Amino acid sequence: MIFTQLIQANLQTVKLGKDIEYYALLESTNAEAMELIDAGEGEEGTVVVTDRQTAGKGRLGREWFSAPGKGLTFSVILEPATKASESGLLSLAAGLAAAEALERFDLEPRLKWPNDILLSGKKCGGLLVESKIQGEIMAHAVIGAGDNVNEIAEDFPEDLKPDVTSVAMEKGAPVQRELVLAWTLNSLEQWYGQMREGETEPIIDGWLDRCSHVGSPISFLREGREESGTFLGVTPWGAAVIKTEQGEQHLSGEEISVL
Repeated sequence: MIFTQLIQANLQTVKLGKDIEYYALLESTNAEAMELIDAGEGEEGTVVVTDRQTAGKGRLGREWFSAPGKGLTFSVILEPATKASESGLLSLAAGLAAAEALERFDLEPRLKWPNDILLSGKKCGGLLVESKIQGEIMAHAVIGAGDNVNEIAEDFPEDLKPDVTSVAMEKGAPVQRELVLAWTLNSLEQWYGQMREGETEPIIDGWLDRCSHVGSPISFLREGREESGTFLGVTPWGAAVIKTEQGEQHLSGEEISVL
């Protein structure tokens, strides 16, 4: 069970996490958050968290695995009121917040475009940002996060074991999931506030400082074709900058593979 009082006792936020909707069992925290928005009940800062997610969504329709009672899956409702074209910045801010929370456990997380959190080169978490657009404005956004916190190797499916890890596996001991969530929200509110104020350079710099593949050769799919290039960085609006033989290309959310 996740204790909401323990989360809130460690918050230093003005809005994020002041309202926490906890569910012992839920299909998807992102889907529940979207339903709250549609019902007019999802105020900015509301957090949806569950102990067991049965149909968690990853990118490209993939399912996100989380061990019941050991992983951390949650979503945060935001009202950015920023340009929809700058939605990539929100993903960068969320990744930066997730990394900073893990750094407080004396770990060294790295970030992989567009939404993976790595420890020791293995995936420890992921993010999924979904938004509701009105005209050219991102009226609502939901940041969904999945963190491997207290899983051990035996908890993961066989096909995932070689490529994943958890906070507990890296530290050699379990940690409080409530602290991971509280520290993520504390950091996210800071970066989100800067994004809304147009102070995007610190977000980009912080993300790039933790990126695992700046200057590395990568491959990606575009319009069904595999292309390759070098990952150079990100644009002021949060798109990836790739140097290819055809020239510089910008990726808005396409997945990459590091070669």
